[in-house]
Amino acid sequence: MQKEQQTYQLQDIEFRIVYSRRRTLGISILPDSTVIIRAPLRTTLKTIGRIVEEKASWIIKHRDKYRQKESTRLNGPMAQGEDQLFRGQKCEIHIIHSKRPFARFKGNIIELGLEKSEDREEIRKILYKGLKREASGIFPGMIAAVLKKHEDRKFQPTGLIIRSMKSRWGSCSRKGIITLSTELIKLSDIYIEYVILHELCHLKHHNHGSEFYKLLSEVFPDWKQIRKDLRGFIH
Repeated sequence: MQKEQQTYQLQDIEFRIVYSRRRTLGISILPDSTVIIRAPLRTTLKTIGRIVEEKASWIIKHRDKYRQKESTRLNGPMAQGEDQLFRGQKCEIHIIHSKRPFARFKGNIIELGLEKSEDREEIRKILYKGLKREASGIFPGMIAAVLKKHEDRKFQPTGLIIRSMKSRWGSCSRKGIITLSTELIKLSDIYIEYVILHELCHLKHHNHGSEFYKLLSEVFPDWKQIRKDLRGFIH
């Protein structure tokens, strides 16, 4: 590995390093198969190389799954055995014959119960209901944790709405209501945290002016890279 390069390579793995004010090292694999290593500011290349070697099999496995497809979309699955992103991980859809519709999330498996396994529209509906249920159980806790972490900023949202949004990840109304897209539950927590903080910053600056980005940079220094990564997901 050569530190002066922007992209590094170790064995068969090419990766990009993103340094930020975080405590732990994380590995993300984007739908375009790009491998991102997120590391604390003072982490050495030697340490990063050791972690990459330790996680090599996991990285290659998930990277190659993305490479098998020309593009990876967030759209719902169409049939038995297809993949669906959930909290940043690829999960396999298992369709079970059931008179009572249901969606169960079990590790890297998503079980969908319905009467007609070939009914693709019904598959989408059941999956969406399950994803929204999961999002409704997870997002409030994430917002609470973000508010506590940045309590000195005195963010005071007046409410939370979780719903389908065709072209946005989130929004903030002038009344202080934060809306998050159900689609976010498909992504890793770091992207959800970014969208939450982005919308919370709009409580202070309801625009995208210099003061808004100054505040966003203070509470989420790595926002530019995360925003760029989000563009790799089709939404």
